[in-house]
Amino acid sequence: MPTQFFPRLLILLSGLGLLAFGVVLSIHSNLGTSPISSVPYSFSYIFPLTVGTLTVLMHIVMILLQMLILKSRFQWIQWLQLPVGILFGAFIDGLMWLTQGWSIESYPLQLLTCLASCLITALGVSLVVKASLVLLAAEGLYQAIAVRYRLDFGNCKTYGDILLVSIAVISSWLVLHQVIGVREGTIITALLVGTLVKRILPKLSFIQFGPKP
Repeated sequence: MPTQFFPRLLILLSGLGLLAFGVVLSIHSNLGTSPISSVPYSFSYIFPLTVGTLTVLMHIVMILLQMLILKSRFQWIQWLQLPVGILFGAFIDGLMWLTQGWSIESYPLQLLTCLASCLITALGVSLVVKASLVLLAAEGLYQAIAVRYRLDFGNCKTYGDILLVSIAVISSWLVLHQVIGVREGTIITALLVGTLVKRILPKLSFIQFGPKP
């Protein structure tokens, strides 16, 4: 067990809660979700499943892809991405239920909500990073591709996010004849969250644990 496991777990859970709230805010902004949430959100209009359930299913697919890519180098600890994904999906569905009455129709307020979602998402990402316990499945997949094919992780994440947005756009257009969940807010999120994480992480220097195993 990693040192200071329970404080790390508390920080991880806090980060997941903030990440889920960031997803929910982006949905309520009606300006498009983040790239990583674009597929579950658009698919929720195609299949009779919640965004949280589809998020869990996407995590399972990404873990299986990691197994195919890494083969013998896939480690048991990477299966911890599954309970983390299940918890993340449950947080999303719970928060969607709690905020089901929210309706933001004014564009300035929608834009403000989108920016708030970026800030909260960035804080959530920073806490997950500081917890240093387990990656989310998407980052785990990008890392697996980077390790297996000796590519830059940042480039893998960029191209992976583009692929996810493309899947959301093409799927919703082919089935629903309209684009669902991908708008200017998706671009804002893609550009802004990473920058905010870089600024927030130094502010959290007081949270310090040893390296994970």
